[in-house]
Amino acid sequence: MAVRLKGVKKNFVSTTSSRRPLYRQLLSLRSGEERVKYRTVLNGVDLEIPDGCRVALVGSNGAGKSTLLRVIAGIYTPNDGEVQIDGRVCCFLEPGAGAAPALPVRDNVFLYSAFAGLGYRETRRSLDRILEFSSLADQAYTWVEHLSFGMQQRLFMAIQLEVMRLGRADVFLFDEFLMGVDKPFRARVQDALTRFPSSGQIVLHASHDLDLMERTCDFAVHVDSGRIRRFGKAGEVLNRYRNG
Repeated sequence: MAVRLKGVKKNFVSTTSSRRPLYRQLLSLRSGEERVKYRTVLNGVDLEIPDGCRVALVGSNGAGKSTLLRVIAGIYTPNDGEVQIDGRVCCFLEPGAGAAPALPVRDNVFLYSAFAGLGYRETRRSLDRILEFSSLADQAYTWVEHLSFGMQQRLFMAIQLEVMRLGRADVFLFDEFLMGVDKPFRARVQDALTRFPSSGQIVLHASHDLDLMERTCDFAVHVDSGRIRRFGKAGEVLNRYRNG
């Protein structure tokens, strides 16, 4: 399995500050007075990630990191280019996505695990481990909407890591997955990311925590203005990124 992108381009419609009524905007478009404007977020991305790589994705805000992850996940369709993913993708890209706030933690484990690729019996066997890893064993029947943001992050990240540990997916994509979590949980995640991935699994995650990524990743990709600026050993790429 591997992740391959060739000449990938992704555009989005530019936002407009126009406050005219919708019917006037539609008339303007029909008459040709106003043209739809696009902004290019990814511009000719070529990238190949071999099996078994743990890859840090770095770049300034707006560089295209999140868009790149969503293109790989299949959430966004590229306007041009090719994307090839060999294997099953499991992603944690949007806090709270897939959660049911009005259900208790325990029920959310089963629901979210099903989205992530675990069967009911597997989830039942993993339930205690997930709750223990996320430090929520005493909150199993608390509604998720009553949890803090950091506690929710711990819960859903623990599920993703259990999927990784059990080998039920091949490509894992994370985007700022440790926002709002405490130091003990960060330490557990760091340990898990160095022990859980198999020799065939790919882990690709974006974060501004360069120290964490240097400790957990073998390789790094520097995204700049929608292009791949560097791809290589994590220490080298991250050091050059730190130094501008």
